[in-house]
Amino acid sequence: MTIKEALEAVVKESNNPYAKVYARAALELGDSRNTVIVEQDNNPYIGIAHEKTGKVMIGEELKTQILYILSNLQSWRGERAKEVKAALKQAGR
Repeated sequence: MTIKEALEAVVKESNNPYAKVYARAALELGDSRNTVIVEQDNNPYIGIAHEKTGKVMIGEELKTQILYILSNLQSWRGERAKEVKAALKQAGR
């Protein structure tokens, strides 16, 4: 599951309005289609690039956004929730 798919699942399937807001912001800021690897200080980071502006949400900014989302998904249960949370945790490393 990609970061995009995980964020879209949160927006569509989660019952937590705060998690949805944070996920929607990540999708809008970092367009849903463009996952990129960016080098910063000789370290590769996974980021999301905005399609029109090219702005990239990477590193600590993306990790923080994912932490906000995950903290608001604590009560979301089930197999789908586990799958989405695992993908977000992987992306947030």
